Amino acid sequence: MQIRANTNLKIITSIFVMSMLILLVFQGKVPNPNMILVTGVILCSALFGYVGGIISGLAMLFYTLYFFSTGHNFITFTGENLQKVIVTLIGVTADVLLVSKLKETEIVAFKEIQNLTEKLQEENKKLQEISTIDSLTGIKNRFALRNDYPDYDNADSDITVMMLDLDNFKLINDYSGHGDGDRIISETGRLLRENFGVENSYRYGGDEFLVVIPKISEQEFLGRVNNFLKVRPKHKVNGKFVETSYSIGYVHKNENENRDKALRELFAIADERMYQAKRSGKNKVVGNYA
Repeated sequence: MQIRANTNLKIITSIFVMSMLILLVFQGKVPNPNMILVTGVILCSALFGYVGGIISGLAMLFYTLYFFSTGHNFITFTGENLQKVIVTLIGVTADVLLVSKLKETEIVAFKEIQNLTEKLQEENKKLQEISTIDSLTGIKNRFALRNDYPDYDNADSDITVMMLDLDNFKLINDYSGHGDGDRIISETGRLLRENFGVENSYRYGGDEFLVVIPKISEQEFLGRVNNFLKVRPKHKVNGKFVETSYSIGYVHKNENENRDKALRELFAIADERMYQAKRSGKNKVVGNYA
């Protein structure tokens, strides 16, 4: 049992417990009060450690001196009663030391378990972040999308879905190498984070990306798209640096248009519009915003 309290509260509580027990044995004229009072010593030691043990032990010793002394004068004792006082002193000291030590061990063990639990929670959080964040781009992956999907699908609000694909990415890898391709993928992820937020951006496939944003106006969304397109990572083809281009498709669901469509259908519409952009010459944005 773990009781947390400051020192003053421990002292007051221990005094109160022992006072009640002493009053009980005194009023009841209990012939062997130590059998009851030792219960209070063990209880206070178990709850409050050395502080409770010492206070309750002193209280029990005080009443023992009173009870067994001749004429209750705390000074003179018969030989038999003096033996009882000495045995009580030794027993109380042993009880306080043993039980309080166990309490101290419990507190230390509790703190160690608490620290281990906190470390485990931190490690679990790190593992969860690792499992849901794409290492190359720093945005979410498809595993994270599966986790987030119910929240998006059940949200009672407008929502915008955008699919984005790097144009001619195979050529980038062929002419520039996979290292340059990874750099452009990474840079694209950074731009998505900066313009749409890591909480809304996903690496959907090798060079395909997804953005899902609830509660955003057309003006704000298109402004973010324009800001995203202002910075174009460059790759080298036949000795020349060429700006990266994107084919983008998007769709918006609100109460007037697409309101009955599920999120999966919005993904399909945005994906189709992305391919429309590719078929119509690439480096285009195709979509509607009702």
